[in-house]
Amino acid sequence: MRLLMRLVLPAGAPLLSTPELAVHWQALLKRNGALASYPREEGRLQHVLLDLEPAQITPIAEAVYRLAGVKSEFLPEIAPPPHYGLRGY
Repeated sequence: MRLLMRLVLPAGAPLLSTPELAVHWQALLKRNGALASYPREEGRLQHVLLDLEPAQITPIAEAVYRLAGVKSEFLPEIAPPPHYGLRGY
């Protein structure tokens, strides 16, 4: 199941402020099988695309909380229905 993990870091959060923590963050993402990472607002808002099983959500959330000190939010991947033209003729 593909999920989008969303983190909102408080202003002045130390997650990406030092190179050591940035390396730990990248290692955590790689270890958990992140498909992509999208930092926004100078790293304060983090979106990470993960392909995982529902049983893996809690261990990943705990590891992120231990490193960043914030709770992560997991959102399902939402894809629009395919468009095959007009119906109801």
